[in-house]
Amino acid sequence: MCLYIYGLIQLTKNGNMKKLFTILAVVAAPVFMSAQSLTPTVIASTGGFAQNANGSLSYTVGEMTMVQTFSANGNILTQGFQQPNDITIGLIDITKDAFGSFVVYPNPAVDNLFFGFQFPEAGTVKVALYDVLGQKLGDIYSAEYSTGKTVDGFAVNNMAAGMYYLSLNFTSATTGKEYVSTKPFQVIN
Repeated sequence: MCLYIYGLIQLTKNGNMKKLFTILAVVAAPVFMSAQSLTPTVIASTGGFAQNANGSLSYTVGEMTMVQTFSANGNILTQGFQQPNDITIGLIDITKDAFGSFVVYPNPAVDNLFFGFQFPEAGTVKVALYDVLGQKLGDIYSAEYSTGKTVDGFAVNNMAAGMYYLSLNFTSATTGKEYVSTKPFQVIN
């Protein structure tokens, strides 16, 4: 700061008043001007909006690691992934593969992971969980399937952070043909 003031004094001594006014105008201009305010926009893979007696909170899922979590008056503020457990569970969009459909969401998962499937005919569905080395960790789902979209899920909050795979095996009741689809997902906590 002293160097800045010294420079201004030297400019006035040398008769450079024009330079002095230019510098002062550049420095003082932001004080007298109003900047344009834009509404923040976020593009994220998922998120939502929550409201309670203390106010509201909108949240998104990004790619920043969680650094610190703050909480006050029943509200939680965290940097990075914020995926609370929603009561409503639905399959937003099941796209058709060659034979049927199988989706896993949210990815990455914090507390719960949901999977959904749909096939054109009746059969048997089995879903198994594998680690990144391909070792089977357990069977997650097994049932007779008739028609329509089916959604189920399981808790991942007790699993170690890392990559996992869900493998769906569908066996047709009419032809006996098997359809296998494997989806990767990541657990963060």
